[in-house]
Amino acid sequence: MIDNDKEDKEKTSLNSSELERYEEEEEELEEKKEMELEKAEAGIEETKEVQVDLLKEQLEKTEKEYKELEDRLLRVAAEFDNYKKRTVREFQSIIKNANEELISQLVETLDNFQRALDSAKSSNDYDSFHKGVELIYQHFKDILVKEGLKEIKAIGEPFDPHLHEAVMQQESDKFPEGIVMDEISKGYLLNDKVIKHSKVIVSKGKK
Repeated sequence: MIDNDKEDKEKTSLNSSELERYEEEEEELEEKKEMELEKAEAGIEETKEVQVDLLKEQLEKTEKEYKELEDRLLRVAAEFDNYKKRTVREFQSIIKNANEELISQLVETLDNFQRALDSAKSSNDYDSFHKGVELIYQHFKDILVKEGLKEIKAIGEPFDPHLHEAVMQQESDKFPEGIVMDEISKGYLLNDKVIKHSKVIVSKGKK
């Protein structure tokens, strides 16, 4: 009987000791969990700070690039405005002086006319005056041809409303119907563009 009581006491003492050990291990596990949780929370906070720093850095870089692009755009706009003003001035100057060379050539023809008129006042030589005027006329015509002027062909040509202006129609034994039979006023092309229509008489054909 005494041995049984002793054995029960030893078992009770053993169970109590194991229980304490289990409780200690449980407390250690809880402490470890808390430490791991604290580490995890600290890591999250650190990650957040790193992400925020990266975002700030990216934002600063983007703002810098935007500022550079804005400055570049302002410079390009200013350069384009200056170019546009300069182009307008140059174009106005070209328009203003476009006929300078032609007028310079015509001034010489004008002087020749003046000399011919002055000569006619002091001389009765009609033949010389006529020849002089013919030379001036030819010189004047050569200048205009050089600048791209062409006479429109009329007499003997089919009537073309793009080139000719019909003043009247007449019967003709020489020219078929619809053919220009006479020219009242010459027409001209300037670089293949009609600047003056020929005024013509168009044949009706034979009676």
